[in-house]
Parts: sequence; structure tokens; C-alpha cells
Amino acid sequence: MKRGWRLGAALIASGLLGLSAPMSAAAQQPIGQPVPPAAGTQSSMNLQVSELSPRVVTSADQNVTIKGKITNTSDRNIEQLRVRLQRGNAIGADPELRNIQNQETNFTGPFQDVSKRLEPGDSADISISIPITGPRGTLAITEPGVYPLLVNMNGRPDYGDQARLAAVSIALPVLSVPGGATARPKGSVPGVTLLWPLLDERPRHLPTTDGRTLLADDDLADSLAVGGRLFDLVKSVSTATQTNSELLRSICFAVDPDLLETVSKMTEGYQVRSTSGQIVAGKGKQAAADWLGLVQDLTNGHCVIAVPYADADLGALSRAGAVDLAQLAVTSSSIVKDVLSMQPLKGVYWPAGGTYDQRTLIDLANIDPANVLVDPAHLDGVEGSAPYVVNTQTANKVRALPIDSLVSDALASPVTAGRTGTSTVSDTGGSVQNGLAALVYRAAFDDRAGGQVLIAPPRRWMASGAELTQFLELTGELFNDGFATALSLNQEVNAQDGGAVPGLAFSPQDGAQEIPTQVTAEVMRINATRRDMLDSMAEDNTNTTSPNQLLGPIQYGLLRGVSTAWRDRVQEATNTVDFVDGQLDALRNLVVVNNPGRPLSLASGDSPIPVRIYNGLPVTIVVRINLSTVPGLRAEPIQDILIPPRGSAPRYIPAEVSRSGRFSVDVKLTTPGGTPLGEPVRLELNSTSYGIISVAVTGTAGAVLVLLVGFRIFRRVRAARAEEAKASEEILDT
Repeated sequence: MKRGWRLGAALIASGLLGLSAPMSAAAQQPIGQPVPPAAGTQSSMNLQVSELSPRVVTSADQNVTIKGKITNTSDRNIEQLRVRLQRGNAIGADPELRNIQNQETNFTGPFQDVSKRLEPGDSADISISIPITGPRGTLAITEPGVYPLLVNMNGRPDYGDQARLAAVSIALPVLSVPGGATARPKGSVPGVTLLWPLLDERPRHLPTTDGRTLLADDDLADSLAVGGRLFDLVKSVSTATQTNSELLRSICFAVDPDLLETVSKMTEGYQVRSTSGQIVAGKGKQAAADWLGLVQDLTNGHCVIAVPYADADLGALSRAGAVDLAQLAVTSSSIVKDVLSMQPLKGVYWPAGGTYDQRTLIDLANIDPANVLVDPAHLDGVEGSAPYVVNTQTANKVRALPIDSLVSDALASPVTAGRTGTSTVSDTGGSVQNGLAALVYRAAFDDRAGGQVLIAPPRRWMASGAELTQFLELTGELFNDGFATALSLNQEVNAQDGGAVPGLAFSPQDGAQEIPTQVTAEVMRINATRRDMLDSMAEDNTNTTSPNQLLGPIQYGLLRGVSTAWRDRVQEATNTVDFVDGQLDALRNLVVVNNPGRPLSLASGDSPIPVRIYNGLPVTIVVRINLSTVPGLRAEPIQDILIPPRGSAPRYIPAEVSRSGRFSVDVKLTTPGGTPLGEPVRLELNSTSYGIISVAVTGTAGAVLVLLVGFRIFRRVRAARAEEAKASEEILDT
């Protein structure tokens, strides 16, 4: 046992703990009197702990050593800087460990000088070592346990008194006291399962319509390369499990299909959109190939689960009614099988907020039986033991597998409020140490017998490679020394039902964390347009591109727009969705009406209007032609027209012109479902025909003219006859 823990303690030399703790003078815990800040000024210090040794105390260790740096971040000089270590009583319950920074410290070591004076902005190194046990000037630890350890930095700012200016709380596990007592494994030890998340910090793959692999930036190449975040996540497991197969058996890799697909395409060459908008070649082809090969080797024959594609927010999609997108996100686990050549665990879900609402659970159960890794704080009315059957009243069963929130929250909470309310622990190394301490407490010191410890670290874990390796190797030592056993997630998923729960608690606060409706509403609109375009397209045996191949990237792009990576980052989610919308618009604008650029002449009243439509899409599409309403022009009903890929088709629109002259008509294209295609085109028409009304008017006018002429002739004839009769009478009278 000593050998293993000595190895773990020695590894700290290669890693950074990285704890920092600024404290304002206004909120100091003074040793004497509080420091009154000068008017308009503020005094503060920043304490960074870069090394803690050992991480877990065993009988082989004599001293606890802490190294770091103190920085004067105030606008005043600080003098008489001193530091000491203090510790409290051993943790006896979960709440005490969760609130370790507020535990009383009743054992104090001696102060050690750090620097005589620090001006604003200056820094000084600190190094303090204190014996673990002994009668005087030590931490006085006599029994194994997990202890709160406080690094207390004192100083005297200008115009003030000596006071505590910064402090850091650290959880220190002690498995055996030098020359004293040693912890023994419990009679029934817990089974430990560790999720290992392989998710990118954010989606980067941009949808394109020409088959190119285009990324929003090239930061992923750095993450995949040696020393990068994703590289460290994989390399640390490879390093720590080389001689510990039990450790690897306890790990289940949680992978994002979008990340695997993106990295796989990067190995074939890819492009990046620079900040100036230019498209440049990506630099990470080889790094992508190396990383993907390492992941394939590491996951071969071991546990893997797939998060939804791009880690899409299933709750937000379900609430928006985007069932088809949610199903696509879930069923994209097939990508994991294709890339890793292995089948991930089916129907296992890890919600970002620790829970799903009832509607989302029902949607998931409509796909397959579901096992949800849930925060136990969202389990109400529990009966029996895990796994718990959730009452969803669906054909497929939903079960809840509770994670261990004590360990998981410690790993996920790098920022912790100090006793004064202003001190903080603000680095991922601190979270790893606190998580390790929580795991040691759970395995060796809490009152629970046996059980499962399902650890769910942050989805996008930012800890360094050294920290990750340290955590894994010390976890492996817990297995080796009998404090815990490795429990595969497969075993938990396949275990018999142990209890029941009415449902998962879902509060308004949980809903507020999801991707907001302003984003999902836009996603729904774009997806409806995509579906309508898909319905208007047809397969063509002569073409290698299918409608699904053309519009599939749009759908996956929408999933990236609702990634949980964008929670609390609404503008970035909006930008992602807007880019997808622009790509869909670009497809719509490839179907256009050719503008002849000159007026069209209509020789008669029933001359058809010639229109030529061009389809720039690589698939066949059905188009509907719409004419604007123009006085004097009546178009006949227009049938939809089928246009071949990258081809054009003439169309003669039957119309009746009832006036002559020059006039304009707008031609618009849509799908049969009403989605606009291209831009409206205005055609200029010249009509030389009188039309039916004009002919009728002319005929009527001619008839009236003939009638008037006839009437005039009649009057003249009658007048002439009257004159003749009058003349005859006059002759007879004479």
C-alpha cells in the first residue's frame, strides 16, 4: 500500500494544483482589527497555490508542502507578508465536505515570512512546509480522515493593520498517519464508475453545400495536438491504465458523434474560416489522425456512450416540439459505431443539467428504453434502490441511475466561496484535488456500506493532463488497496430494477438553463423550411447527390446551434443558427427565373408569356410559378414544373391580355409548399393586341356610327320628299 500511494504523491512534481484566492480588504477576517481602506482605494491579494504534496497522506509522508505565488492586486503597498497552514477537524458528513471552505480551523501552524514588502502589481513566491503530526508546530493529525486545510496569507497594507488578505481552502485526504493509525477498507466497499467525457468546448463544424469540411476556427487542431485539452483527456487514460486494467474497466467514455465525425473528416484535409472571413487550409490533419487512432485503440472493447449529436439540448428541443431533430441527435450514435468500429451503450443519456422534464423523458422513451444518469437531487419520492424505474407511462421503460453528486460536484466546481465570502478557489487543479478528496472520503470514511459511486466530471473538463493523470492513478490505488472496486457502467445499465420513482424533478431554474426559446424558435422555422424543400425535391437516378445528402448538413448544423455548449451564451448560439440559415438561403437562391433583359412582345390577346427557369441545385426540384396581379392581364392556372439538376426549363404561361401598351409583371418562384426560391423577377411586356374588350368597344362604336349615318340619311331623304311634296302642291294650286 505504501508503495502505491508514494508513487501517487510523487507525481505531483509534474503537475499544477493551481488554486487562487483573492480577498478584498473590506471583507477581511483580521487577526487584530479590520483594515480600514483609504477613501477611493481597495486592497486585495491574489494567492495561487501551484503545488501540494502529497495529494493523499500516507505513513510514508512526514510533511505537507505547499508552493505558490502571492500577487498584490491592490493600489496600496503591503508589508510584513506572512503565511501559515491551518486545519480543521476531520470531515464527518457530506455537507461538511461540500462546504469545506467554511469549516473551522482549530489547529494552526506557525507563520512563515514571505516578503517584507510588495508594491501594487508585484508578486512573490511562497513555499511552506509543516509536519503532519507531532506535539508542537505541526498539523497535529493523529487519525486518518479528510481534513480541511487552509492556506492563510497575512499582511499589513498601507494605512491599515495586520490582517488576513487572502486564503485558500484545500481538502487533504489522510489514509494513514506517519507512525500512527491506518485506515482500513470498509466491510462492503463501493463500486466506482467514472464517466470520461470526450466533448469539444463548442461545435466548430460549419455546414457546407459542396461537401467541403469547413471549421469555424482551427482551435480544435491545438486541442487534439500534444499538450492540448482533448489530447490530455485521452493520453491521461492511456498512461494511467497501462498497468491497471481495473481502472480502465471502471471508465466509460462519453463521446460526441459530432466531434468524432469532425475529427475523422479533418484527417482527409479541411478548411478554416479565418476571423477576416477568408477560407484557409487547416493545420491539424496529422494531429487529428493521431488523436483518432489513440481513441480507437483506447475504446476498443471498452465502455462507450454517445451524447446527442453536438451535445444538443434535448430538453430545449423537446419543449420546442422539434421531435425530428431530437430523434436525429439521439440516433446519430451510429456515427460513433462507424468511426470507432464498436457499438456504444444504447439508450443511455447524460443530461447537462442533471435532469430532464417529463416531456423529454416521454420523447426518449418513444425511441428506445432509456437509462438517465441523473443528479440525485432531482429524485423525489424514491422507493428501493437504484436503478429506479421512472413513471412515464410509456411503452418503453425509463430508468434513473443516480450519479454521486458529492464527487461529481467537487470536480465540476472549481470556484468556491471562502469563509469571508470573497475568497475563491478558481482553477481546475483545485477541483481535481477536491474531487479526489471526495472520492477518498466516499471510499474510506463515510458511513455508507457498499453502493455505487457514479462519477460524472464536467462535460468539457478543463483540467491539465498532469491533474487528470494524478486523479486517475490515485483512483487506481484505491482499487489496488481494496477501498473500492471497479464497476463498469454496462453492469449498472444491465442491473435489475431496484426501486421506483414517480418522476424527475424539473424546476423553473432547470428550464432557465436550457437554450432559450428565441433560439429554438428560429431553429424550428429553419427546419420547417428545410423539410418543405426536401418534400419538393426528387431522386434522380442519373445524379450521385440525393436530397438528403444536400439538406442533411443543414439539419446537423441546427443541432450544433442548440448545443449545451451555448447555455448562457445566447449570442453564439444565434450566430451558429444564423450561419445555417444563410446556407439554406444560398440553396434557395440557386433556383431562379432568367431575366431576358428586354421587353417581351405579345402579338395577340391570348399570347402566352414565356418564362425560363434555371435550377442550380444538384438535385431535381418541383417549382411553382406565381405571377403578380396586373390590371389587363389574366393568367390561367399554372401547373407545377419539374426541373432537372443544374438544368433549365422553358415555360409558356397561358394568359389573356385585355389591353395594349407596355406594362410589368413580377414572376416569383416557390416550392409547392410555399417556400420562396430565388429572387422575384420583373418582366416588361409589350401588348399590340386590342383584346376582346377593345374589339367589342370598337365594334359597338362602328355600329353606332353606322346607325347615326343611316339615321342622318333617313332624315335627308324624308326632308327631300317633303320638299318635293310641297313643290307639287304649289304647282297644283297655281
